[in-house]
Amino acid sequence: MSRGSDTNTGRRRMDQAANLLVRATEALLQASDELELLEQICLIGAEADHRLAWIGYAGPPPGRKVTVMARAGQAVDYLSDIPISWNDDEFGQGPTGIAIRSGQPFVVSDTRSEPIFAPWREKAELYGIRSSVALPVGEGEQRIGALMFYSAQPGMFDAQVVGMLMGVARNLSHGIATLRMRARHQQIAKELAESEQRYRSLVELAPDAIVVHGHGSILFANHAAIHAFGASSWAPLTGRPVLDLVHPDSRGDALERLDSPPPGHILNHYRLLRLDGTAFEAEVLACSISFRGLPARLLVVRDISERTRVQETLLQTAKLATLGEMAAGLVHELSQPLNIIRLAAEGALMLIERDKANQEFQTQQFALIAEQCERTAEIIDDIRIFSRRDTTPIQVFDAALAVRSAIEVLDGQFRPDGIAVHHELPPVPLPVRGRRVQLEQVMLNLLNNAHHALRDSKDSMPADWSGEIFVRAARRDDHVEIVITDNGPGLPESMKTHLFEPFFTTKEAGRGTGLGLSVSHGLITAMKGSLSLRDSPAGASFAISLPLDLDAAGPLPLPALSPALAQAGSGDSHILVVDDEATAAQTLARYLRELGYRVSIAGTGIEAWKLFSEDPADVVITDLRMPAGNGEQLVEKLRDYDPLLPIVIVTGHLGATERVAANLEDDRCAVLKKPVALGQLGELVTVFLQPPT
Repeated sequence: MSRGSDTNTGRRRMDQAANLLVRATEALLQASDELELLEQICLIGAEADHRLAWIGYAGPPPGRKVTVMARAGQAVDYLSDIPISWNDDEFGQGPTGIAIRSGQPFVVSDTRSEPIFAPWREKAELYGIRSSVALPVGEGEQRIGALMFYSAQPGMFDAQVVGMLMGVARNLSHGIATLRMRARHQQIAKELAESEQRYRSLVELAPDAIVVHGHGSILFANHAAIHAFGASSWAPLTGRPVLDLVHPDSRGDALERLDSPPPGHILNHYRLLRLDGTAFEAEVLACSISFRGLPARLLVVRDISERTRVQETLLQTAKLATLGEMAAGLVHELSQPLNIIRLAAEGALMLIERDKANQEFQTQQFALIAEQCERTAEIIDDIRIFSRRDTTPIQVFDAALAVRSAIEVLDGQFRPDGIAVHHELPPVPLPVRGRRVQLEQVMLNLLNNAHHALRDSKDSMPADWSGEIFVRAARRDDHVEIVITDNGPGLPESMKTHLFEPFFTTKEAGRGTGLGLSVSHGLITAMKGSLSLRDSPAGASFAISLPLDLDAAGPLPLPALSPALAQAGSGDSHILVVDDEATAAQTLARYLRELGYRVSIAGTGIEAWKLFSEDPADVVITDLRMPAGNGEQLVEKLRDYDPLLPIVIVTGHLGATERVAANLEDDRCAVLKKPVALGQLGELVTVFLQPPT
């Protein structure tokens, strides 16, 4: 072949390589899919008079196989069943493996004479392949694979052509990286959109109210929040101050958290308000988030009004169960003062009939009767307070007084069983925050449990054994500790882990509800305290720990009534006494007349209203529960007639009647619980009849 012919062939190869580079670059600029780009590059290579063009991707260790990703040309079947790798082995020593490992192009000028091409020579001959070039795609750790071109003529890939084709390989490498980056970006955007959609669906479909606020202003509220707070399109939540949804009782705590949001997820109990002003109890889980690029707080609000009602019902059930267990002892406690009253009264009557009762004796007997009535009243009042549903607000009270009250209620039940109660209570108040009656309930339950354990184990104890219960209350740094210990048989190890589970009881069937310790544990936990079983050398020992209210000055003593009445009233003052118990009404009337008042008596509400209409009274003393027109209706009529009329309500009933009486109580209406102290009643009448200052 002449030199001119060689020159023309070289120029033609360069033109083909340059054209291939230009067309490959255009394909890169227009590509939107990686596999489609690879196929386009191979097709362009085949159209540039190459017998075969293909692209292989390098597989990971340890196999390091090369996978054919795209191919084009007349010899595409050459690649069928050919093992190619980039390992340092027989099938990795070919042009493709060398180019991937070294990062440099590798040229085979003649497949018939190149030693490393031996494993593929026979098949290359079959498909008319005489020369090839392998070009690395990617650099360093980002090596992707290799781009291969095959020719039917030997020596077709000189340095200039290889330089052009390396440009194709480099551009392909950048193109693949760009497409992958674009695909990754699209995937992330898709995942982000899906994530946002899932988040929005979860938020919108969540059963709990979800509110987002920034700097105290509501930015977002889901459907559950709109429903929970009674919002609407004309009264939306967004844009409102979040404090508008907080009841005044909880506003101080909410303001503190708005000013200094605590880190992490915080769960709190709040009293919240609907837009119509109605209040409800809620659990609020709060955390900090970014909302529309700005810092915000996310609130998950759960209405727990129904749960609170169920818990209150459970507490009431447990209290009534405790009262049921105490019933026999309470009957004994009441029978003692009643027995003394009867003996004193009948003995005095007998001596009076025989004219043997002088004035001093009669005074002693009536003083004894009055003293025993006071004792009876205290027992009844304890039962009344303990048995009613507790709606008192959370306040500071003296834990030592609550412990003492519980011991006094049950002390009389222990003595008949030979059980002694020893207590060690401090002389100074132990102020804690909560509801006093609930701490008394816990104490009654623990004392009852100790009582039953000691009583039931008496037969198995030594003859000289006697049951003892030790109660100790003391201040320990920033908390109050109350410990109840008995000297009984203690508790088996197998039972200790289940003690505070609902409906678990150590008592025999029919005697225990299994609610006592579980409810007690819940009550103490609600007061931010703890109730636990302590290790004890003998018997069982329970410890109550409550946070001390360090800011409290201690409970204030109740104002005491003056020991003597003020100057008795004049006969011009008219008192109306209303009671269906004729004896009680006549006794009250006799006492008031003795003080100098004019007194009328009625046995029903209807009769009382008729008497009042004919002769209005200055003060009305009435029972609430009476037949033929009850006291509630009478009080309503009297208040309609004169809102400032003094009324003294006397009641011995629990539940709804007592709550009605408490609601009526104001500065012109007083409520006294039966049995009534005549001195207290007389003083109230005297105060009511004094002219307003």
